[in-house]
Amino acid sequence: MMVHTRVGIALAAALACSPAHADTAVATKWRLVGEAQGDCMNHAAMAIFRLGFDKGTPGSQSMTGKKGDYTASIRCVSEQRNVFFVMSGPSPDTTSRYLDTLYGHF
Repeated sequence: MMVHTRVGIALAAALACSPAHADTAVATKWRLVGEAQGDCMNHAAMAIFRLGFDKGTPGSQSMTGKKGDYTASIRCVSEQRNVFFVMSGPSPDTTSRYLDTLYGHF
């Protein structure tokens, strides 16, 4: 139940950062991590940079990036040993491809 709540929060954060489109695609992934919050956030920033996205303003648990109409968000919740990946944009195929690449860069 707690994982679903955190995924919902991550989705809401990504959608809030994305432009208003009638057909916005959203794709998500998550994984377990065993690193400190600061290390996770550094990995998140590097993954977004490697994807070629412009870095957004970081939060205490989230790192975001933009590339055109696409928004990437990585949320580190180290005390729960989880990291969530969210991608949104107009094309489902491109959104999914960007998410897979982002996940691989982390």
